[in-house]
Amino acid sequence: MNLTKSGAPNVPSRYILPPSVRSNDGLTPLQTLPVVDLSILYHPSLRSRVINEIRSACKEIGFFQVVNHGIPLHVMKDALEAIVGFFDLPLEGKMLLMSDNVHAPVRYGTSLNHATDKVHFWREFIKHYSHPISEWIHLWPANPPSYR
Repeated sequence: MNLTKSGAPNVPSRYILPPSVRSNDGLTPLQTLPVVDLSILYHPSLRSRVINEIRSACKEIGFFQVVNHGIPLHVMKDALEAIVGFFDLPLEGKMLLMSDNVHAPVRYGTSLNHATDKVHFWREFIKHYSHPISEWIHLWPANPPSYR
């Protein structure tokens, strides 16, 4: 939802968390973003260390930065351009992939379960299966064409 385009003066109530479940911004000490080096993932004696770093980062913070993953910069740039192109589509185009089925192989949405969530996240997402890519790519968005 774009508040500027809709002319809404305030954030709609369905996007506001009750005070009891909001984070205590300013009261939580800053944490360092975990950095996981994937270059050692295939080293027999270091593999378990990488896996434990990922597990710990997911459990304690919820996300992490990956370095030395081997994905060329041009591939990452192309992927970002494709996803920006998808989210720039008119709502009607994205809604073709809307589903309340959390197990759908391709799913666009704005909340984990729009039908039942009491508070919605202020976000859009697209989720799709991708491995092996040959089994799933035909289900991915056709627009923008660069997405596939």
